[in-house]
Amino acid sequence: MFEFLNPIVWLIALASLIAWARFTTFISKDVDDNLRKQSPLMWRSLSLGILLLMFIVFVFIPSFWLSFPLNILIAGGGVAGYWVVRVGELGKRGHLFKKAIDTASKASKKVEDRRIARQVMLTYLRHDDSPMPLPRPEDPVAAGLATADQIVIQALTRRAEQVDLAPSAHGYELKFSIDGVPSPQPQMGRTAAEPAIQAIKILGGLSLEERRRPQVGKFKTRDADGVQTVWTVRTSGTTAGERLNLSANEKGKWDMGVDQLGMIADQLSVIREVAADTAGVVLVATPRGAGRTTTLYALLRQHDAFTNSVQTLETNPQAEIQGVTINRFDTRNADVSYAKTLNSLLLKDPNVLMTAQCPDAASAEVIARYGAGTGGDARRIYVGLPAFDTMAALEMWLSLVPDKAVAIDSLRMIMSQRLVRILCPTCKIPYQPDENTLKRLNLPIGRNLQSFKGNSEPLVDKKGNRIICPECGGVGYRGRTGIFEVMVITDEIKKALAANANTNQVKALARKNNMILLVEHGIRKFASGVTAINEVTRVLAPEKGAPASASSGVMPAQK
Repeated sequence: MFEFLNPIVWLIALASLIAWARFTTFISKDVDDNLRKQSPLMWRSLSLGILLLMFIVFVFIPSFWLSFPLNILIAGGGVAGYWVVRVGELGKRGHLFKKAIDTASKASKKVEDRRIARQVMLTYLRHDDSPMPLPRPEDPVAAGLATADQIVIQALTRRAEQVDLAPSAHGYELKFSIDGVPSPQPQMGRTAAEPAIQAIKILGGLSLEERRRPQVGKFKTRDADGVQTVWTVRTSGTTAGERLNLSANEKGKWDMGVDQLGMIADQLSVIREVAADTAGVVLVATPRGAGRTTTLYALLRQHDAFTNSVQTLETNPQAEIQGVTINRFDTRNADVSYAKTLNSLLLKDPNVLMTAQCPDAASAEVIARYGAGTGGDARRIYVGLPAFDTMAALEMWLSLVPDKAVAIDSLRMIMSQRLVRILCPTCKIPYQPDENTLKRLNLPIGRNLQSFKGNSEPLVDKKGNRIICPECGGVGYRGRTGIFEVMVITDEIKKALAANANTNQVKALARKNNMILLVEHGIRKFASGVTAINEVTRVLAPEKGAPASASSGVMPAQK
């Protein structure tokens, strides 16, 4: 007979019967609620029959070690049978232990999230600055997020304002742009770079399917110190693969006034005097990447946009200025030319217009006509030109405008500029040029200059250990400032131009009016310790394939 004297055996047997009784109650309700194709009476009868059979086995089989396993088989068979029937009718949601499975899955997700969190050092933010949830392993962003995170962290650590990831024959070339100077990084393999690009595209809200046409998006990061950075993402297709460009805090570099650009007091005074008159054309000439757009926006900010109608025409607007109407030129619309768009805008009588380019003679003719005031009141028009210096810009302007008299009459001022890196205040080294250098720079021999040069050697602590400069990261420079050449077009210069004076004669007249050349402004900044002389020669060296302007006064780059 059953082992009546053992209370543990009784408890186990009773617990087994109660468990099945509970399951019987579940079956009775579940068949009514969910299994429309099944007979409730049949399943109730079957489940009660199994309960009775289990009781009989416990009572009439003498050995507990035989009766208990047998009842487990009986109960397990009943559960398995009902499970199969339920899944067959309800599909995946018919699993009996779905809730338990979901709980286990959530626990696994938390473990995976912690693993991803250990790989990702930055916090990625939504548009409302709330943290972006980490992706699941099956999410396309997860595969490359850790690599993308490391790229962004390195860029922040190195103070890079731009990151360029470009495909090549052997992988991807990674470059950081630090204070305007590209810094090549170790090459990345495609298996690492391509998932990282896809991850950054998702962070920036770009389409993963589009890999050929250019796309632009944004995302934000926050580091451990709470510092936020806004990243502008640009992607484009190439024959070798997809290219990625990241720009850090891009908006901030456009938000500058003329007094923050680096001009000397005399240049600032001239700029403000010209800005007071809302008539004539002002040319802003620089090579690519030398701060032309920043200066154009700074010049616009001098005009009160609430008392004047101030507008821009740009192919790719870079910033929004309060009160200024931004007009975008659509290059895809072949039916409307740049000149026609300019003419349409100027017919609306803006007081001030900024055009970021002057692509052809037709556009130049429209600008000159309205700038000179022929056929109506004159307008102030700021024009961006890709020229080496003021004399080169003057030559370009006169060659673009069909009517030379109108071209000359419309001109009010020409500016040119470069951006030089500022020596790091922490690690720069005092430097006194030798006599030959002083002669070449036209500086008085024997003069004790407060000049410096960048530190090319690593810093060391008191114990002689090498350390990286905390201010510049070992680059030797931190930040940039402008050097400028500003030429006011006086009546005397206009008369000389009308008499076919050459650029050297025009430059001589401008020098009589105290115009300083780009190289002279650069030497002033070197002599006062702001930058290094080799930095001045670097930015004033002609671009590859382009000879230096004969009128620029630019000295050759030092060897």
